Amino acid sequence: MSRIYVLAGSGTVVDFDSASLLMDKDLLQQTINAMQHERDHEPRWDARYGPQWIWDYYCERHWEKFGEWFIPNVTPGWDQSSATATEPHLPPELMP
Repeated sequence: MSRIYVLAGSGTVVDFDSASLLMDKDLLQQTINAMQHERDHEPRWDARYGPQWIWDYYCERHWEKFGEWFIPNVTPGWDQSSATATEPHLPPELMP
């Protein structure tokens, strides 16, 4: 079984399967539904409908719903021991 990886807002590569265990399940389902709707009814020429689309959309909705960033998107090493994890980092263009 192959792993699925996405590019996080922090600029690091994230194992989608591991991070999805931390996702709000209702919000994840809403995200999947939104992707399917856009893909089937209002496709954008520049969109690639897959894990990266889901990741980006989910992370935006997570901020809107909870008022905080989705940790795997902004904290390099979030899935490592606390000795190797670093503080949250966002590129300037993603700063609130």
